[in-house]
Amino acid sequence: LETGTIMQELLLILAGLSVFLMFAALGMPSGARRKTSLAEAVTPQMRARGSAHMLRGVARQGVRRALRSDGTNAKYLRLLKQANWYWAPGEPSMPNPKAPFWNLETMWAKKMSDGLTFGGITAALVLIVGVVLALTGQGSLLVFVAVAVLLGGMVGWFAYASPDSGVAAVAATRQRELTLEMGFRIPELRADVLAGNTIQRAIRNMSRRPGGPFVEELRHAVTVLDVTKDDTLAMDQLIERNGDNELLIEFANSLKLVSRQGGQIAPVLNVLADLAQQRLRLTIQGQARKNLQEMTRPIGLSNMMVTTLLIIAPALIGVMGSLAK
Repeated sequence: LETGTIMQELLLILAGLSVFLMFAALGMPSGARRKTSLAEAVTPQMRARGSAHMLRGVARQGVRRALRSDGTNAKYLRLLKQANWYWAPGEPSMPNPKAPFWNLETMWAKKMSDGLTFGGITAALVLIVGVVLALTGQGSLLVFVAVAVLLGGMVGWFAYASPDSGVAAVAATRQRELTLEMGFRIPELRADVLAGNTIQRAIRNMSRRPGGPFVEELRHAVTVLDVTKDDTLAMDQLIERNGDNELLIEFANSLKLVSRQGGQIAPVLNVLADLAQQRLRLTIQGQARKNLQEMTRPIGLSNMMVTTLLIIAPALIGVMGSLAK
């Protein structure tokens, strides 16, 4: 009789899980089940047109359509580009081999697979333990099912949201490093221009050197420039890839202005170099204050432990002893 009751409970559980999965599939975010991907939209252009038209199509149609279609996807796409993880057919640079995902489709797949995998494994383990204990009469199976669903949902949610925090952390770190690098790279560009080179030649020279995120972005811009022969498009893509970096946006807009209207780039580079070095000094000072605060924490914790062991603990022992008498 007990075995038959347990089987009925298992059937009810399976039916409930089926209903849950059905509603979860119906409520899945639109970005996760979008069938028309950026790669599918760009592939006909890749076959029918040259490299320059293909690149323009990617930059101005597919990506911006995704930006307009959904706020969550716009956020993810911005973070992927700022982290240098984004890649799609038509991108002029090679994909980052360290990226766990590289476009909206693979990011949504990562989120869903991690959430279902870790949540399902957790729920299954708790459910197996619950079935064993229920068969031995040490608890109700429905209680263990509730615990399995709760723990599985919690673990699955954290696993589902983990890619968001991961790409956001990498994007923030890279943009901070990019700003720091500009503090000593822009003066190098200024020196190259004052030596008689054009700004385009100075950027090409710097893109051939080893460097950090700023040099990587210059390489990307040079590749776009080689393909399209369009300074404005190269700078637009530079801005689009680093939309929250004010210093880089100012740099790209200044180059666009000089390219369109003419004039001397050296005075602009002087201003940008001063601004970049000021940002660099402020960042270094802020990091120094943060490091000082981090150094004082172990000292405070050690003082608290010593005070607790030498003063507070004996006092509590004395009070407890007097109360016992």
